[in-house]
Amino acid sequence: MKPARRLTLRFVSYFIIFYLLIITGFIISLVSFAYFINHHVGDDIHIMSASDIKDDAVVEKGKSIKIADYLAKRAEENLGQLFLFNQSMDIVDYTGDTCELCSMTDNEIMTLKRPGMHTWEIPKYHLLFLPALPVQPLFEEVVRDWKDKGEISSELLQRLQDKKASVEIYNEQWDRVEVIGERRNKKLYKPQLLEENYDIFEYKELSRNASLEDGSTLVVRMPNPAYKPFDEPFNKAMVLFVSVFFGGHIILLIGIIFLSISISRQFVRPLVYVLSRIERLTHFDYSKVRDKNIHHRKTGKLKRKFKLFQPVDESLNHLSERLDSNERQIKHAEQLREEWITGLSHDLKTPLSSIYGYSTMLASEDYEWTKEEMRVFATTMQEKATYMDALIKDLTYTYQLKNRAIKLEKVLIPLNVWLPQFADEQVSVNVYGDVMLEADELLLKRILDNLITNAKKYTPDGTKVNVEAQNIGQEIMLTIADQGPGIPQEELDNLFERYYRGTNTTDDTTGTGLGLAITKQLIDLHNSTISVQSGAEGTVFIIKFKCK
Repeated sequence: MKPARRLTLRFVSYFIIFYLLIITGFIISLVSFAYFINHHVGDDIHIMSASDIKDDAVVEKGKSIKIADYLAKRAEENLGQLFLFNQSMDIVDYTGDTCELCSMTDNEIMTLKRPGMHTWEIPKYHLLFLPALPVQPLFEEVVRDWKDKGEISSELLQRLQDKKASVEIYNEQWDRVEVIGERRNKKLYKPQLLEENYDIFEYKELSRNASLEDGSTLVVRMPNPAYKPFDEPFNKAMVLFVSVFFGGHIILLIGIIFLSISISRQFVRPLVYVLSRIERLTHFDYSKVRDKNIHHRKTGKLKRKFKLFQPVDESLNHLSERLDSNERQIKHAEQLREEWITGLSHDLKTPLSSIYGYSTMLASEDYEWTKEEMRVFATTMQEKATYMDALIKDLTYTYQLKNRAIKLEKVLIPLNVWLPQFADEQVSVNVYGDVMLEADELLLKRILDNLITNAKKYTPDGTKVNVEAQNIGQEIMLTIADQGPGIPQEELDNLFERYYRGTNTTDDTTGTGLGLAITKQLIDLHNSTISVQSGAEGTVFIIKFKCK
């Protein structure tokens, strides 16, 4: 995978994590709020419509027909019972322990009126919710005892205490004149007895009242076991929501801080390392650097969390190696250039000194030179001038080759016919098969002249030189081999450098020292290669031309 794509994926993954943290915190807040409301606020059975329950209100298993469990639970929470009727007004099923309506006739059920009753019509059945407030039976017993005996029996009083209920008597002026049972209840006001709200969860207590013969009012009060007001849980839920919200944001902030630190460690630190490497390169320091926070101590490789920057690190290493190699090559080229200038100056100065010396001698009036002596002087001066002219032409030629100023005129050359022109007493030529080479004929001749001349020149007299040509796969290979003493390794490494020879022209003026450099450039111009193998048994030059 490309570094740019990996870097993009890494940043995308970080922001996805960040987004998921926000969404998770928001969902947790909503779930907590909903859970709290659901478990602390009751579900009013009166707000249910037939469309809400018609599909799953009745569970049928064979001949058994039952009211759905969730409806039975809701009826219990609303302090009442559900009765399931068929079309014939038969009670099919009911909730609770006792069946209050089972002993009634159809007419009695039809005329039954009780605050909080509710009915739903569903397919094939009818549902009836009948409130069964726990205060009602207590109220009926209290009224019966009070009217019959003028007091409450000890057994009933015990039940009142068990249910934390109380009986209160109010006179005509609505003063509370007597309290039996729980005494911590506040005084009721007469309008409170008029309230009829069937949301059973909103009232802290349940009450029933009856007028007595003397004009006073008897009230039975008890705590509502189903009390689940909406306001209090809602306020608590809001406090919980705000707490979870801000708590989640604090956790999210801490997560962002740690995520930022992680990003800093994974991106800023490597960038600082890369910048330091670049700074070192500007100061020509190409040595490898290991940061213990980024690299493994033993292997020197990048740690896993920094693998994203491995291509950058490798590129910097390659760049350092390349710059170091280039600097060495520049120094080596500078050294060769100085040696080349020194050798060239020497080879130009030596013949020039000869020409200058002989011309001075000829111009001198102190001596009378014979025609023979003057001819010798002139011949020497001519040789030196010819050498200088050849040297200058070769120098010009090398620069033309370097700048691709020489154009090839390729022709198809049959080597089995063409090569034998180089054969003589010392040189033998062998061509294996019909070898056809496409090359510039004049330049190819110069290549072979240079190599064969060198082979003759630097080997003892009479040493054999073998020239061979053959097809090898998709290449044509020419070899020029001699049986001389070989070439030292130091000279072999610089054999094709321009003017490496640096010869003294007083020893031999048959060459300019640029022959092999020109040969290498001519072979490169043909998009071919030349290599040298040299040892105690002789030297072999191998040229390989590509076949089309």
